[in-house]
Amino acid sequence: MIEIEYNREKVREKYKDLFEHSLDLIYVNDLNGKFLDASDLTLIALGIEREDIPNISFIDLLDRDNLIKAYKVTKEIRKTGKQSAQSEYKLKTKRGDFIYLETYGIPLRKDGEMYAVLGIAKNITERKKAEKKLRESADMFKALFKEGSIPAYTWKNVEGNFVLINYNNAAAKITHGNVENYIGYKASEMYKDRLDILNDLHLCLNDKTHVNREIKYRFQFSNEEKVLLVNYSYVEPDLIIVRTEDITERKKAEERLKESELKYRNMVNNLDVGFYQVTLDGIMLNHNPAHNKILGYDLSESLVGKKVTDFWQHPEERENYLKQILSDTYAKNYICPSLTKNGKKIVVQLNSHLMSDKHGKFYGIEGTFIDVTEKYKLEEKLRESEKKYRNLYDNTPFSVVLINTQGVVVDMNPKTKEMFGYDRHEIIGKKFMNLSIIHKDYLPTLLTVFGKFVKGERIHRMDIKIKRKDGVVFWANLQAALTKINDKTYVQALFTDITAKKEAEILVEKEVEKLKELDKIRKNLISRVSHELKTPLVSVSGGCELLLTLYGEQLSKEELEIIELIEKGGKRLKYLVDNLIDISRIDYEKFKLLKEPNDLSAIIREISKELNYSIKNRKINLMLLLPESFQINLDLVRIEQVIMNLLSNAIKNTPPNGEIVIKLIKKENYAEFSIHDTGIGISPEEMEMLFTRFGKLERYGEGYEYIDIQGTGLGLYISKEIVDSHEGEIRAESEGRNKGSTFIVRLPIT
Repeated sequence: MIEIEYNREKVREKYKDLFEHSLDLIYVNDLNGKFLDASDLTLIALGIEREDIPNISFIDLLDRDNLIKAYKVTKEIRKTGKQSAQSEYKLKTKRGDFIYLETYGIPLRKDGEMYAVLGIAKNITERKKAEKKLRESADMFKALFKEGSIPAYTWKNVEGNFVLINYNNAAAKITHGNVENYIGYKASEMYKDRLDILNDLHLCLNDKTHVNREIKYRFQFSNEEKVLLVNYSYVEPDLIIVRTEDITERKKAEERLKESELKYRNMVNNLDVGFYQVTLDGIMLNHNPAHNKILGYDLSESLVGKKVTDFWQHPEERENYLKQILSDTYAKNYICPSLTKNGKKIVVQLNSHLMSDKHGKFYGIEGTFIDVTEKYKLEEKLRESEKKYRNLYDNTPFSVVLINTQGVVVDMNPKTKEMFGYDRHEIIGKKFMNLSIIHKDYLPTLLTVFGKFVKGERIHRMDIKIKRKDGVVFWANLQAALTKINDKTYVQALFTDITAKKEAEILVEKEVEKLKELDKIRKNLISRVSHELKTPLVSVSGGCELLLTLYGEQLSKEELEIIELIEKGGKRLKYLVDNLIDISRIDYEKFKLLKEPNDLSAIIREISKELNYSIKNRKINLMLLLPESFQINLDLVRIEQVIMNLLSNAIKNTPPNGEIVIKLIKKENYAEFSIHDTGIGISPEEMEMLFTRFGKLERYGEGYEYIDIQGTGLGLYISKEIVDSHEGEIRAESEGRNKGSTFIVRLPIT
C-alpha cells in the first residue's frame, strides 16, 4: 500500500498539468487493470467517487469482447515498452449507462521496471451517438428512395394530424399492394386502436429525434400477427419516415437463442465438473460454481481477472501445457497438480480446447476439469505395487508361470528358464499340455486338475515330476492361484524344486516301514516273554510261600533269609511282568476297563494302610485330607494301581522325616485327588520324561542316598493310560530340585 501511494504521488507530480487542466480523461491502472488514480473528469464520466478508486477495475467496466481487447493492448505495451495506439472501448458506468472512450496508454516505470499504465482518453459518446443517427438517417433514405428491402412509409403533419403520403416498393410488396388504398388516410383513423403508434409519431415530431420500438401488429389483409421493429425518423418539421422491419423470425430465433443460452448457462452452472474460460495469457474470463468448489473458493466468489497460474502447483509447467494446446488445438486428460485457496495440494484432470473469434483467430482456452486426487494417489500406489510385484516376480527363487484359461502360457519369470532349461520363445504362446515339460505319468492328472481349477474348484498343492530340456527329471511342488489382469482370468502356477526333499521323504518312508516292522517284533517279543515268564514266576512265588509255611520253623536264619530274598525278587519280577503285560494290552488296544460305583476315599485309605510299613520305616508323616465318602464310577483294580504307583513314588523320593499329603475334592464335574510330597522334586528336563514309556528318572549323588532307585519307568506311563481310559487327566507340578512335587489326577463324575 505504501508503494502504491508513493507511485501515485510520483505520477501526480510528473503529470500535474494533465490531471488538473486537461480536457481529456486521465487515469492510471496497474498491470492487472486495477485503478490507481484518475482525474476528476474521469471520475465524473464513470460516475464514481474518488474513494471508490481502490475498489474499481477495468474488468468491472468492460464486457467480454472489450476485456479481451484491453488484455491484448496491455500485453503489447508490456512487450514493446512503448505507448500504445488509440483504441475504442465501450464502458458501463456505475450509473448503469454506457459511454465510449478513445484512449491510448503510456507505460510507467520505476527503476527500469514497468509497474503501471497512464491512460489518456477522449469521451466520444456524443460522437458515437451522432454517427449512429447519421447511419440510421442514411439507411432510412436508402431504404426509401433506393428501393430498400425494408418497408417504409412517409407521414406528413397536417394541422396536427399525420397523413400517409408515400411508401416504397417493399411496403407495397408486404401489403400485397393494399397500401396504395391508404394514401391520404389519417393515422388517427388507421390506428385508432393503437395509441402506442400515434404516441410514437407525436414523440418523434415534438422531440425531433429518432424513435425505435418493437411492436406486435396484425395485418388486416392477411390476419397475420407479426413482430415489427418500427423506426420513426424525423426528417423535417412536417415529415416523418417510418420503417417497419418484420423481425418475427429473428425474434423467434433470439428467443430460441436465449433459451439455448439459458440452458447452456444452467448446464454449465449445474455441472459437477469445473468449467473455465481463460485468455491465452492465463487470465480468467469465466467459470462455473463447480470450479470454485473444487478449488476451495466460495461458490459465489468471482475469479474473473485472476491469473490461472495461481491455481497451479508448478506455474512454470503451464508453458508446456500452452505449447501442447497451441499445437494440437486441444488437450485431453491432461494431469495438472493444482492448489486450492488454502494451499492444499490436489490433482486435477483437464480437457480443454482453443477458442477462436469470428475471423478464426485463437484468443483463449475453454475447458473442464475434475478432481482426480484420490484416483491419482491410488494409481500411484498401483504403479508402485506393480513395480514391487514385477521386482518380486523377476527375482523370486521360484519358477512362476502365467497361463490363460485355454492352457496357453502367456508369461514366465527368469527362474523358469533356469529351472526348466527352456528360453521364453520356446514356452510362451504354447499350450502347456503340448510341451514335454510335465512328465507323462503326471500329465493326465494335471489336465483334470487344471480344468477343475479354472472353474473355481479349490485344489491343494501337488508334487509332480518335471523333465528339463536336457532330459534330467526332477521333483517339483506345484501351487496355483487364479488371478485377474485387465478383467481376464489367468492361472498363476508356482513351481518349487523339491528333489532333495522328495528323496529324503522316500528314504524316511523306507526307514519308517523298517521301524514299523521292528516295533511289531518288539510288541510280539514283549507279549510272548511276559506271558512265558508269568508261569514259572507263579511257581517260584508259590514254592517260596510253601517252604515258609511247611518248613519255616525248621529252617535256619540264613536259609530263611535266602528264601525271603527269592520271594522278594519274585514279587519284583512279577510286578515288572504285570507292567509288560499291561503295555502289551495297550499296544494291541486290549486295555479294557470294568467301571463300577466305588468309594474313592475308601480306596485311598486302603492303599495308605498297605504302604504303612514303608511310610513308618522312613519316618514320613502322611496326612489324608479326604471326605468321609466319595462315590464315583471307576475300575477299582486300575485306579488302585494308579494310587499305589503315585504313593509309592512319593515314598521313594521323600527323605526321612518328610511329609506326604493326599487330598481329595470335588471340582466342577470332576473328582480331583493330589499327592504332594516334600521330596527331591522334579527339574524341567525331568518333567519332559514323565509319563513316557521307560521314562525312569535317574537320581544319584551325595544327599540322594534315601532315594529308592529301583524301578522300570513304566509305572507313570501305565498310570497315564489308565487315567486317559477313564477320560480323565493326570499331571505333575514342581518348583524344581529339592522343592517337592505334586501329582494331580482328575476323574470325571458320571
